Amino acid sequence: MFVSLRTTFPLALMVAVAWAFGQDAQSPGSPIPGYGIFVPRWEVPSPDGSGKMLSLRGTVEEVVAQMQDMGPSFDIDDQFGKIATPPIGKRAAFDDDKDTLCHIFLEGNRSAVHVGIDYLRTVQGRPQNGAGPANCGRVSCRNNTGIWWCNDAQSPKELESFKDIADGAQRVLEKCQDKLDANQGDGMTVSGQAFHKDSWNVVVRGGDNCDNAGVNINSRGLGRFPRVKRD
Repeated sequence: MFVSLRTTFPLALMVAVAWAFGQDAQSPGSPIPGYGIFVPRWEVPSPDGSGKMLSLRGTVEEVVAQMQDMGPSFDIDDQFGKIATPPIGKRAAFDDDKDTLCHIFLEGNRSAVHVGIDYLRTVQGRPQNGAGPANCGRVSCRNNTGIWWCNDAQSPKELESFKDIADGAQRVLEKCQDKLDANQGDGMTVSGQAFHKDSWNVVVRGGDNCDNAGVNINSRGLGRFPRVKRD
């Protein structure tokens, strides 16, 4: 059954609500029906200290794992820069309450989202998304909780940094407290979707299988980028 929403909401918002009532809990697919999946690309400094920049793919957790496998002494804070929350005025604009939806997906783990946001604030590079509205990429996944970046525009999208995506996830955390745990302070779970005025959105949801990070859908069909094996 489809849910009728105000016509001022983007199409992606409407289909997201419809998805919430019928999707398999463990599906690794796009959070928005009909949207393809792209694998984020990251620019990171080589762990050998040469100053060379590497281009790696996957979630931010996979990128960190690859860096640690290449250089056992790799430290995310030293190599990516200290985690810093930007001033409010410098954050990506998510200032319209009507464009943030709460609890429309399976609930995810709030602590996992906090860690994902911290990681996203440290990584260098400019996130790129293919022509839409048809692409979502999972930029973070831990404890069965994913942070997704989706393009709603008709053209490829490039952001200033992954901090912009972190700002969208932060917006969901701030606006979508789990009311079941409100009497204990911050809720333990969260899900939601924050829409940016420049035709992109961030989804936070539970039910993701984080072992499926790295799945890519392209013109050649379903493929998988090699995952780094860890002990």
